[in-house]
Amino acid sequence: MVDKLSEYNIEFKGLKDGIHSFDYVLGDDFLSLFEKALYEKCDIKMHVSLEKKSDLLTFNYHFSGYIESVCDKCLEKVNVPIDEKAQTFVKFSDEPEDLTDEILVLPHEAHEVNVAKIFYDIIITSLPIRHLHPEDADGESTCDAEMINTLSDYLVQQGESEENQESNIDPRWEELKKLIDNNK
Repeated sequence: MVDKLSEYNIEFKGLKDGIHSFDYVLGDDFLSLFEKALYEKCDIKMHVSLEKKSDLLTFNYHFSGYIESVCDKCLEKVNVPIDEKAQTFVKFSDEPEDLTDEILVLPHEAHEVNVAKIFYDIIITSLPIRHLHPEDADGESTCDAEMINTLSDYLVQQGESEENQESNIDPRWEELKKLIDNNK
């Protein structure tokens, strides 16, 4: 696994000051590098632009592609599209500092930075909260209709009356509720 991670090392020590570009294709093998990865399949193209200065490195990332996930509505697989940009700064210091996720601190003698974990973090955090199948040209959901029907059988009806909900309460809790009401 260490050998696989080294594919994502960017050596900056021998580079001249200025802008340098790197391109990566991230697939299923990339996600498998991370223990307990949230996703297993992806196809993402990552472009990295490194601006090197004597005391600061600026990494600009542009990535696009998709990650395979599970639809939050029908539970079938769905490819979630991604097209985002992000930025990371690398500062050099021998003193440990508390900084943000966008700023890394490396010792002065460092000569490379591994960007694999950075890639993973910015990709995962760029995903939308809800993963849904897109709508078709008519504005209709492309979710699995059979699964939606099956799941709807298990939904709790919102129109249930309060009396019906209270009748389902365990009688032991009812006694505790009386004690609370008496203390008001």
